Amino acid sequence: MESQQKIFYGWWIVVGSFFLNFAGIGIIMNTMGIFIKPVVESLGFTRGGFSLYFTIAALSMMVMAPVMGKLLEKYDIRIIMTICTTMMALSFALFSQCSTLTQFYILAVFLGVGSAGSHIIPVSMMITNWFIDKRGLAMGIVFAATGVGGLIFNPLANWIIMNYSWQTAYWVFGLIIGVFSIPTAIFIVRAKPADKGLLPLGGEAAIAQQSETEGKGLTATEAFRTSGFWLLALIILLIAVANMGVLHHIVPYLTDMGLSSTTAATLMSLHMAMLIVGKVLAGSLADRLGLLKSYLVLMIGLMVSIVLLYGAQWLWVAVVFNILFGFSIAVRTVLPPLMTAEVLGQKHFAVIYGFLNIFTTLGTAIGVPLSGFIYDATKSYYLAFALYILLCAITAVAGFIVLMRKDKK
Repeated sequence: MESQQKIFYGWWIVVGSFFLNFAGIGIIMNTMGIFIKPVVESLGFTRGGFSLYFTIAALSMMVMAPVMGKLLEKYDIRIIMTICTTMMALSFALFSQCSTLTQFYILAVFLGVGSAGSHIIPVSMMITNWFIDKRGLAMGIVFAATGVGGLIFNPLANWIIMNYSWQTAYWVFGLIIGVFSIPTAIFIVRAKPADKGLLPLGGEAAIAQQSETEGKGLTATEAFRTSGFWLLALIILLIAVANMGVLHHIVPYLTDMGLSSTTAATLMSLHMAMLIVGKVLAGSLADRLGLLKSYLVLMIGLMVSIVLLYGAQWLWVAVVFNILFGFSIAVRTVLPPLMTAEVLGQKHFAVIYGFLNIFTTLGTAIGVPLSGFIYDATKSYYLAFALYILLCAITAVAGFIVLMRKDKK
C-alpha cells in the first residue's frame, strides 16, 4: 500500500467530515434555539412540549447508534451514509409543513435515524481510522465545523424567520443539509485508508503504533465489562445533559433577560465562533498536553461559563459567557472519541463508540426539554443552570478518575 500521495487522502476525509458536521450538527443541533419562540408563539405550544421533538430525535439516534456502528463496519460506508444523509435532510425540510406536535414528533424519529449515520459516529470512526499522527488536530477541525455552521446559520435563521417565516427557514435549511451532506457521502467518504490503498497518516511508524494499539484494544463485549466504559458513559451522558440543556435555551433566555432577538442571535454567533476556536485548540492541546490536562481545563471553563449566566442581564457578562461557553463546549465532541480510543483501544472502535454515543444522545434527549420543563414550572432557568453546574463538577471528577487510571496502566 502507498503511504503518501501529493495530498494525503485523509485530509479529504477531514474536508468531507467537516461538511457533514457543518450541515448536520451545525444546523440541526446548533440552531434549534432560534426556532423555539417563533414556533411556540405561532402554534401555541409550550417550550417543553416543542423541545420534546429534539428528545425524540435524540432517542431515535440513541437506539440506532450501536446498530449504525455495526452497519458502518460491515457494509460500504457510502451506501449507508447516502441513505442516512438523504433521510436527515428530507425530514428536517418537512418540519416546514408541521402544524401539530405529533407531526414534529413523527418526523423527529426519521431525523434521529438519519443523523445516526450521517455525522458523529461515522466521522469519529473515519478520523480514528485515517489518523494516528495529528488525530487530535483532525478531530478538532472536523468538529469545529459545528461552530462554523452555528456561526453562519443562527443569524441566517433569525433573518429568514423575521423576513419570511419559520417554515421557510426549515425548508431552506433542509435543502442546505442535503447539498452539503449527500454528495459528500457519495463521493468523498471512505471508512479506512485500506479502501484507497493507503496507510494512516504517519506511514510505517503509524502502522506499527496502530498494530500495537489494536492488539491491546478491547472487543465490544470486553469493553462493556470494564469500569472505564461505564465511567466514559457517565461522562458523555452528563456533559451532554449540561451542554445541550444550556445551548438550546441561550437565545430564549437572553431575550427573556431583555435583549432583542437580533442581539441574542448575534451573541449566539459569537458563541459559535469561539466554538470553532475551542474545538481546534482542544484537539491540538490533547496532542500536546495530553487528554487529562485538556479535559480539566475545558470542564472548569464550562462550569464558570454557566455561573456567568446568572448575570447575563448585563451585556458584557452575556458576551463573556458566550466566549467562554463556546470555547469550553468543545469538551462534548472533540475529547470523547479520543478518550475512548485511549481507554478502550481501537479494535472495535466504531461499535464501542456507537454504544457510547447512546449516552450522548440520551443526554441530549434529557437536557433540551429538561430546561424547557423547568422554565415552564418555575418561569425561570435558574434552577436548571444550578443543576448543570453540579453535573459538570461530577463529570470533571469522573474524567479525572478514568484518565488517571489509564495513565497508571
